[in-house]
Amino acid sequence: MPATPQPLHVTTRGGTRTFNPGTTVVIGRDTAASVVVSHEKASRQHLTVHFTPEHGWVLTDSSSNGTFHNGQRVTQLVLTGSVAVLLGNVTEGERIDLVVGAPAATPTPTPTPAPTPVPGQRGPLVPGGTAPLSMSFGELSMVYEPTKRLRIGRAPDNDVVVNNLIASRYHAQLHADGRGGWIMEDLNSFNGTFVNGQRISRRVPVANGALITIAHHHFALVNGRLEEYVDDGRVSLTALNLRVVAGKQQLLDDISFQLEHNSLLAILGPTGAGKSTVMRVLTGTQAPANGSVLYNGRNLYAEYDELRYRIGYVPQDDILHSQLSVRKALNYAAKLRFPPDVSSAERGSRVEEVMSELGLSHRANLSVSRLSGGQRKRTSVALELLTRPSLLSLDEPTSGLDPGYERQVMTLLRDLARGGRTVITVTHNTESLDLCDRVLFLAPGGQVAYYGPPSEAREFFGTPHYPEVFTSLEEAAPGVAKAAYAASPKARQYLDQPLRRQLETAPPPPQTSAKAPTKAPVPSPFRQVFTLTGRYTNIIASDFRNTMLLLVQAPILGLLMMVALGKDGLRAGSPTVTGGGTVLLALVLGASYLGAGNAVREIVKERAILARERAAGLSPGAYLWSKVIVLGLLTIVQAIILVLMGTARQGGPAGGAFLSSGKLELIVVAALTGLAAMALGLLISSLVSNPDKALTILPVVLLAQFLLSGAFFDVNSSVLKPISYVTSARWGFAASASTADLQGLVPRTCGKPIDPSLPAGTKVIVSKADDPACDSTRKHDAKTWLLDLLAVVILTIIPLFIAWLLIRRVGQPRR
Repeated sequence: MPATPQPLHVTTRGGTRTFNPGTTVVIGRDTAASVVVSHEKASRQHLTVHFTPEHGWVLTDSSSNGTFHNGQRVTQLVLTGSVAVLLGNVTEGERIDLVVGAPAATPTPTPTPAPTPVPGQRGPLVPGGTAPLSMSFGELSMVYEPTKRLRIGRAPDNDVVVNNLIASRYHAQLHADGRGGWIMEDLNSFNGTFVNGQRISRRVPVANGALITIAHHHFALVNGRLEEYVDDGRVSLTALNLRVVAGKQQLLDDISFQLEHNSLLAILGPTGAGKSTVMRVLTGTQAPANGSVLYNGRNLYAEYDELRYRIGYVPQDDILHSQLSVRKALNYAAKLRFPPDVSSAERGSRVEEVMSELGLSHRANLSVSRLSGGQRKRTSVALELLTRPSLLSLDEPTSGLDPGYERQVMTLLRDLARGGRTVITVTHNTESLDLCDRVLFLAPGGQVAYYGPPSEAREFFGTPHYPEVFTSLEEAAPGVAKAAYAASPKARQYLDQPLRRQLETAPPPPQTSAKAPTKAPVPSPFRQVFTLTGRYTNIIASDFRNTMLLLVQAPILGLLMMVALGKDGLRAGSPTVTGGGTVLLALVLGASYLGAGNAVREIVKERAILARERAAGLSPGAYLWSKVIVLGLLTIVQAIILVLMGTARQGGPAGGAFLSSGKLELIVVAALTGLAAMALGLLISSLVSNPDKALTILPVVLLAQFLLSGAFFDVNSSVLKPISYVTSARWGFAASASTADLQGLVPRTCGKPIDPSLPAGTKVIVSKADDPACDSTRKHDAKTWLLDLLAVVILTIIPLFIAWLLIRRVGQPRR
């Protein structure tokens, strides 16, 4: 006998929905499902219910963890009357009430339980004095009832123990203000304490309903009680009307979508479609001209200081030093990101745990340069997983990999998403899109051409092959692809409806297009200098070939000077003293070459690493100082070798202008001149976009130093003179000439009486104006020598300061 068509009423915690016969009802975690559930054990498309003429409404299970009715797992169930099922677990699964024919109001929705100290329960928080925030903060772990003081931290003797390595041992404390209110105090923590998304400096009053965040733990102050929520990694991401412009060019045009937690999203499109731009916007490193990104319903840009610690980003370029072993690279990253009170054993344990999770344990002692492409990418991912981010973004992780490695990387990303993270990747490869939960195709101009499951993408574009999709998007007229998707049923199913549901439960915060994300204070720069200096030293020592090249440069230059410059060039009264200026210029230019050559590639070659570490909180000053310390010591050692070898046959100088030893003075001059050139090299390295450009500029800089030094060419013209004053070699040569008393080595007056004992026929310069060498900056006295070196020091500080300003901008949020 045919079944009588009757409506189906489906009731969840969120309410009741009614479906008529002829509709296929999909229930699951997928945002495109007819009924969306949130239980972590539920599958994306957990079950379907459809009407058949023979049996009426029939439930069919398609989940991994099962659907349970009356304590038994069911694969198919004919629904009659009222039926209750549990999704994902026989006792703790999410309850769904299915009622055939009865009024929708008959079943009683399962109420959301009030927060209690029992782990596993969840509930929305409503911070006092602000709009309701109905996003998930993770698992409700405990409720505390503070009296006068509640100390929070990683150490076991705290009142509230936060079991997370990015928290300090004694991180913060909440204490009564004596007037019925509460004060939150940061105890000089490493990664900061946040109140309502903003980092606090020391002490701030907190109102009822305030949201306090420490590491990956949220605390809500509710009526004098402190409710603790532990981040379980389930992050939904919502893009709302994102628009980015660069001048007159539009990079993103009204990008919107809703990505459910524990999902893997692939972003694809032709060159210039805005893939990398949308990635930067979604991770908070570039604020859009218009629109919002919601991280679990919270405005990413308004609360970036806090949320940045929950976002991992792997750029297209490797973010690892190839000279280090996998274990050492991860250990240094852990030192920079974890508080100083984390022991080496704790850091090492976390590093081993991450390597094991990503299958790198058997490669731990190999240098990164010896890894395969897929293993290098796994190591980059491991670096980000050290701090347990909830959102992991990767830009072109499969670029340059063969199909086998490409499949391995995409499988890794799928497994990471299934393991409790939301993962977004930009890719050009289409062979493994079946592993993704959602794909976003962008058309040129940054327009949404398709958003939905990968299994339906080719059907939507009307082609069996993905390469043809790229071709059609490139060849289509502007706006055609966007309009075609917007008018399609798939846009309503996978974009409009999920967005509407998200906005109904969590209204978006106000637009923040006018404000770029702010930068959090950088903790413990001195410790960062120590760590970075150790890492940089290890990098140089690990590259044996490069280290040997650095070490032999100064001896080779010194040997050439010994052979080419003759002898006694700096000995007073010697017939060869006319070559003294050549000797001093060779020393100054040699030191300048060594200093600039050591530094000119050292920042630009690490730009991808620097950008990621700056986004994670690295101090630009600490980074620059680590370079200055290591390269400075190397330059000083090279200057010592250069001076000792270069003057070994020159017979002087006997005494200095300031110090008793002339050679010691020359070493000081050469070292400081080399440091000034090193500073200029670091500035060049921070300005250019690749190492080849830096090496192209280096010879030009050295030639300019030679021409403007004033050793052999007149630089006293109105054009050249002011330029020469900003040239370190000009002041270095002047200081060395002061040390060697260059103006007194060759018979000349420079304002002094002519020596009557000079041999007949000796050419004597009788006027200071006739000899450019008679320069007041080269006088053989202590004041002149010190002023020359002061100029060299100033020309060291200025390039370093400009380099620091440039480094500050790397990896930081931009408008």
